[in-house]
Amino acid sequence: MRCHNPTNARSSERGVVLPIALIMLVIISFAGLLAARNSATFEQFSNNMRTNQVARVSAEDALRYCERIARASVEGSAAFGTDVDRVEDTNVISADTEAAISGGLWNTRSNWASTGANLITVTPQYTGSEAQSNAQLRNAPTCIIQAMVNDRFLITSRGLSNDAAVDANGLLTAGSEVWLQSILTPVVPTLCPNNGVC
Repeated sequence: MRCHNPTNARSSERGVVLPIALIMLVIISFAGLLAARNSATFEQFSNNMRTNQVARVSAEDALRYCERIARASVEGSAAFGTDVDRVEDTNVISADTEAAISGGLWNTRSNWASTGANLITVTPQYTGSEAQSNAQLRNAPTCIIQAMVNDRFLITSRGLSNDAAVDANGLLTAGSEVWLQSILTPVVPTLCPNNGVC
C-alpha cells in the first residue's frame, strides 16, 4: 500500500489557470477594440450619408427653382425679379449633343463663384424664425440657366452640405457637393393638322 505524499503532488502541479486567463483577456480586449473600430466606421459612414443627402436636397431645390425661372422668362412673368435677367439667352447652346452641352456655362468653375454673372443663388423658405433658418442651411444652393436650340433650357444646379467649404473660384475644398442637370422645354409642342409641330 502506497501513501499519498501531499508535498510531492504540489511540486508536480503546473499553473494553467493564469495563462488561460491571460489568453482570454487578450481575446476579449481584441474583440472590444474591433467593436469600437466598427462603431466609429459606421458613425463616419452615417455622417457621410447625411451630408450627401443634405447636398442632394439642396441641389434639387435649386433645380426646381431655376426651372420655374426658365418658365417665367418664356412667359414674360416678373415674379422672380432680377433672377429672370440672369437667364443666359445670348450664348445659346447650338445642339442637344453631349459635346455641345459640356461646353456650356455650367462647365466653367469661375461661373460658380459668388461673383458669377449668371449664377442664381436660391434662398430656401423655412417655417420658423430667421435664426432657425440660418442655422439649418449654411451654404445656399445655386444654379445656372442657359438657353438651347429648339426653345429649351439647360439648367444645372449645385447643392452643398452644411460643412462644405469652397474657395474664391467656387472649387470645393471640404464637405460634400451634388450636381444635378435637366433640359427643360417650357412650351409643350402641339400637333398641327398635318401631324407636324407648329
